Amino acid sequence: MRVALETLESNWETQPGHQERSPQAPQILYVNDGEDEIRRRRLEWLKCHREEHGGQYVALDGDQLLAVGPNYRIAREKALAAGKPNAFVTYLSKSDEIAEMGGWT
Repeated sequence: MRVALETLESNWETQPGHQERSPQAPQILYVNDGEDEIRRRRLEWLKCHREEHGGQYVALDGDQLLAVGPNYRIAREKALAAGKPNAFVTYLSKSDEIAEMGGWT
């Protein structure tokens, strides 16, 4: 087994185009372009307005309320009518609402 591995290793090193790789600086995979701050402000808004808008869909631009609706479609249409095609639309649960998920009982 050892001989087979050594043979493979020596054959690999003699292949054309084989070059030793030198260590490189790690690539940056994440760039903070302000989205974290927008997300933080949005979550803070959702927490603060749960009593007022709970049980409805809300459309936000950052931490600014654009629209409220009984379902996603209506809230999204209102946001589009306000000129905000990239609005964040989500269901805002009531403070006493229990999220249910399907599964085993």
